[in-house]
Amino acid sequence: MGVAQHYQIPVISYAEALFPGFWRLKQKLEEIDEQTYSFGNDQWLVNNGVDNSNISSAVLPYPHGCSPCQPEHIIEQFRPGGCKSMCTFLDRSGIIKERKLRCNAKNGDIPQGRYECYVPFFAHDAIHPSAVGHSIAKDLIVHTLASAQQTSCNDGESIIKEEHPLTTFVADDFNQLQVRSDYLVVKDVARIFSRFDKLERISPIPDGENGFTFYADDSLKQRPGWIATNPLGNSRITFNIDLPLDNCYAVYLAILRSYNGMGTFRVEVKDYGNDRKRKHPPKKVTTKAVDGLWESPISVWSDVQVTEDNVSGCTGYCEVTIITNPQEKERDGNKVKVLTLSARKCSSTYN
Repeated sequence: MGVAQHYQIPVISYAEALFPGFWRLKQKLEEIDEQTYSFGNDQWLVNNGVDNSNISSAVLPYPHGCSPCQPEHIIEQFRPGGCKSMCTFLDRSGIIKERKLRCNAKNGDIPQGRYECYVPFFAHDAIHPSAVGHSIAKDLIVHTLASAQQTSCNDGESIIKEEHPLTTFVADDFNQLQVRSDYLVVKDVARIFSRFDKLERISPIPDGENGFTFYADDSLKQRPGWIATNPLGNSRITFNIDLPLDNCYAVYLAILRSYNGMGTFRVEVKDYGNDRKRKHPPKKVTTKAVDGLWESPISVWSDVQVTEDNVSGCTGYCEVTIITNPQEKERDGNKVKVLTLSARKCSSTYN
């Protein structure tokens, strides 16, 4: 969502398309067996029997129903451990808190004559889509684009923007939506389109700044960022935003958020206005505390709005400094990974 906002890309909800079916399936299987989420022959919709040679569906139509294990549709990168049943997904998610699920067929948890429920649009980790899930996402995108084009052609003119649905947590009206999606500067660690404004630290490097290094820390070496891991904290790095003098810019920082190994830090935005040589103290300093750790079992880019829309925290040339904190007790790491620095005009100026 954050990356899409930066690049003015409309958001099509994969979750809204797939997960209602997932939860309906959960409810159906819970009625059948609330501990194993398994099903019997009489639940199959195809020929009233189990036929593993077909992509059959059970309880609900394919792909929202149960399916035989389809490892060929799981991309190799996400495949270790093979297929995982819906029972395993729910058990690992911690959603079912009031009872212990029994999901291990090898231990005899699945009664004789019953079958494990595999969900075809998930890869083994219940987060990444399988090849089937990617096909569904592709269909959603193509349908959305084709529908918009058809509407435009039928009307004989451009689509009226007021007919487009608003995403209420992004904006309250179309003027606000327009300014909130119009990023004037996006400094990035990864090339998304042909234009690439690389996120570079300011030069010369200020005294005392150390601890951040630019590299890719994933196994495939495809996801670089400015990374600090020192458990003692006090790693520092500074970037800048250089925009024409204006009343108010909203500054965003995109970081990696994950479920383990992450640390906390603070962000300082120093607003120098049109004083690009910093001959005078900053007009204003805005500080925000940020935590890279969350409970969701995924690791994704996450936007943090550092300066507000109703307070002029940046009016032209600004310097943004990240300072890490010491590692907190009971955390298994202190990683801070910075990915994008961006800014747009404050939407309050359009009210």
